[in-house]
Amino acid sequence: MDFEFRFDIVWNNFPLLMEGVETTILLSLITMVLGTVIGLCVAIVRLKARKIFALPLIIYVEVFRGTPGLIQIVWIYYCLPIVTGLQLDAFASLVIAMALNIGSYLSEVFRAGIQAVNKGHIEAAAALGFRPGQITRRVVVPQAAYRMIPAIGNVFVSAIKLSSLCSVLGMAELMYQGQIIIANFFRPIEVFTIVALIYLAMAYTTSLFMMYLEWKFAWVRRDKMSFWQKFRQISRSALQIKPQGEL
Repeated sequence: MDFEFRFDIVWNNFPLLMEGVETTILLSLITMVLGTVIGLCVAIVRLKARKIFALPLIIYVEVFRGTPGLIQIVWIYYCLPIVTGLQLDAFASLVIAMALNIGSYLSEVFRAGIQAVNKGHIEAAAALGFRPGQITRRVVVPQAAYRMIPAIGNVFVSAIKLSSLCSVLGMAELMYQGQIIIANFFRPIEVFTIVALIYLAMAYTTSLFMMYLEWKFAWVRRDKMSFWQKFRQISRSALQIKPQGEL
């Protein structure tokens, strides 16, 4: 094997990748916040409004969940100005496209989480004299939020990975900076390996944070384990190989 790995090239240009990481984190955070607001609003309207008024939102959700994120980014940047006459810069177009994409997935997460709340609990709260606002705040939200945290974490991880498509518009995020290094030194294997590891670190950190929230806001604690003890227990069970046929 004559191929020689040159990770020193990546290390020498690591500050360039870190600049891309900053942009990636900024895009991801803005997308998560806006996507959460969009998803929550869409879910509430779909649950409360009549079907004919919810139909445009249903179409929005199905369109953005059923089409590739790359097409959505390109369409909003190039086609939206032609249709509406509104010219947007690359950053605004990327934020809008990513937020709408993430919002479509989160709307289904929120809708499913709210609908999963036991109706008996809601009826019991109403029988005790709770007002609708109190029922929502004290009964629906705590139960729904806890159930939704793992799914929300998955969508947030997808938002980080979705940001890699922003390089098509010349946004200097992590993938774009990696491509610049590849163009200058022709070492794609080393660069893409490090870029992948950086994405993995960001995604895993997000997953770990959401796991902490799930542990923190659990309304039922059947044990007194700390978060890290619980984390080690989950990690061991995930890596354990069970014999076939054992449940």
